[in-house]
Amino acid sequence: MAQAKQIQSVRSAVLTGTGHDVIRQLNRSPERRTVAVTFADDEQGAAAERVIHQVVEFLPQLIQERQEETLKKVVNVLLTDVTPSKAAREQARMLIEAKTAILNSGDFLPATEVARLAGFSASNLSVQPNKWKRNHEIFAIQHGREDYLPLYGLDSRDHRPRKEMAEVLKIFGDAKDGWGLAFWFAGLNSFLDDERPQDVLATNPDQVIAAARDEMAELQHG
Repeated sequence: MAQAKQIQSVRSAVLTGTGHDVIRQLNRSPERRTVAVTFADDEQGAAAERVIHQVVEFLPQLIQERQEETLKKVVNVLLTDVTPSKAAREQARMLIEAKTAILNSGDFLPATEVARLAGFSASNLSVQPNKWKRNHEIFAIQHGREDYLPLYGLDSRDHRPRKEMAEVLKIFGDAKDGWGLAFWFAGLNSFLDDERPQDVLATNPDQVIAAARDEMAELQHG
């Protein structure tokens, strides 16, 4: 290559030339770490030299960006170990207990089991329950990878959704998800003289529909 020369960047330097030339410069260099790349072919070496010069020019910025990115990752990892507040832990505990009570109540069955009870084809038992959900004829809660349907939302004679359930779901719209609906149906309701909507749906569906309207009015104004 040509006579040895040195190109400085903010914190890095490129030393080029013959092996003897570079060694002489290294002996005078205060840098603590060195990377050496050799080329037997002058043409390839010259091309590589141009690329290396360009890389070194932007190297400090690249290193800084990489350090900042690494720091952000470290912070995110450490944040996962931050202890939630006492109130947050209590809220999480109550939610777990409430969901556990719903799942253990016997009021919900897997959607595939409901389809069997309703007499649908065993080839694809999830098709009809999924259709009911899409049409907002009934709601479901999810546990694991399976949907569970409320037995109180089904007619006991044919295990099809009660028509009143669709009216309740229409009233709530997107205000409550599956678990929110399950909690509402299972909760004591002052509008129903402290009875649970799920216990009244079969005997007095109009009152449950009225209770749903009352609940939505409170949500919209509260």
